[in-house]
Amino acid sequence: MNHTPLPVTVLSGFIGAGKTTLLDALLASSNPMRIGAIALDTADDTIGLPNGAVRTVLGDHSIEAIEAAIVTLAESGRFDAIVVESRPALDPMEIAEQLAFGNDDAATLAGHAHLDTFVTVIDASAFLRDYASSDALADRGIGQTDDDKTVVETLVEQIEFCNVIIINKIDLVGADDADKIARILQALNPRARTVRAEFGKIAPEEVLDTGRFDFDNTASAPGWLSILNGETSSDQTSDASDVGHVVYRARWPFHPERLWNLLHEEWPGVLRGKGFFWLATRSEVGGSLSQAGGTCRHGPAGVWWAAQDRSEWPTDDPKLEAEIVEQWHGDPDDNRIGDRRQELALIGLGLDAIAWQVRFDACLLDDDEWALGPDGWLRLPDPFPAWEIEEHDHDHDDDHDPDCGCDDHQR
Repeated sequence: MNHTPLPVTVLSGFIGAGKTTLLDALLASSNPMRIGAIALDTADDTIGLPNGAVRTVLGDHSIEAIEAAIVTLAESGRFDAIVVESRPALDPMEIAEQLAFGNDDAATLAGHAHLDTFVTVIDASAFLRDYASSDALADRGIGQTDDDKTVVETLVEQIEFCNVIIINKIDLVGADDADKIARILQALNPRARTVRAEFGKIAPEEVLDTGRFDFDNTASAPGWLSILNGETSSDQTSDASDVGHVVYRARWPFHPERLWNLLHEEWPGVLRGKGFFWLATRSEVGGSLSQAGGTCRHGPAGVWWAAQDRSEWPTDDPKLEAEIVEQWHGDPDDNRIGDRRQELALIGLGLDAIAWQVRFDACLLDDDEWALGPDGWLRLPDPFPAWEIEEHDHDHDDDHDPDCGCDDHQR
């Protein structure tokens, strides 16, 4: 069965989710595929198993070390698939970017192996509690003490960038909670296949050599992006137990102080919020919003095309030119609004679309404030921290992820 390049499966998951248990189950399986596994621990080691599987343990947890280990296993010619157990707090997109592209041609896996499946393992018994937590990773003894990244942000990163979600420890929760978790995960990543498991036991073919991974498709899998791109139907729910979404769009600027106050209020039922916004006091740069559980971050997303001279616009990218035209508001020569907009997606339980429309509408400038014009808007109170962005930095494609993490607060 040996073939080159070998398919690589990457296992992500928070502490206690059961990645190691899943890996052990795959290695012990009677599945005829011979697995070369890469696990992370405190010291290097190699453990051979009677069925021909091998577990390579790395003391060096860098992506570069993982890459080198993959190449070594692939070059041995002994395996049919490779499985990598990632660090608990590592963003799987970072792994994909390094292993799919590398820093240069010599750093890629080309000719040795290819990324095949990204798997995220979820602890069903802890998921709802962790998702509601405002704990930083450092509070759990993970990562650097000066790192303010939170548990829920880590969970969301791993859920949104994967092809398969294993809902593990399903035996520790009731049927209703299991179904609720599955609905939430489906809303957060509608393209991922969800598999329920006890003690990490699944059919190996669910995660080995599936052919599911494609970088662009996986990166555009998050539910919020599908919602903003119009790929998900029904924008509200009627039952408090239902998982649904709300889309807010407007072509009018937000009053910065009123939006700031809304961002610091409780957002009952909201599990995920993501998108762009236009502050009246910052009409050159679009803002980004990224909310997950009790954590909300905001910062610069990129320079609006309407804020740039036409000489700066692309002339050799028809797709981007078409996107600018599609997003433009009003006459082509009118830059007062242009591509500036409010474009936000909320995913949550029992969301009231009308109530959220009212809350966001109340943050928009009123007619008298609009009449002040851009120069007058600069005098409006603006409690948002300063935004730093590279000159002429444009990030307004529909598939852009505006999660910059510049400024944050926790509710």
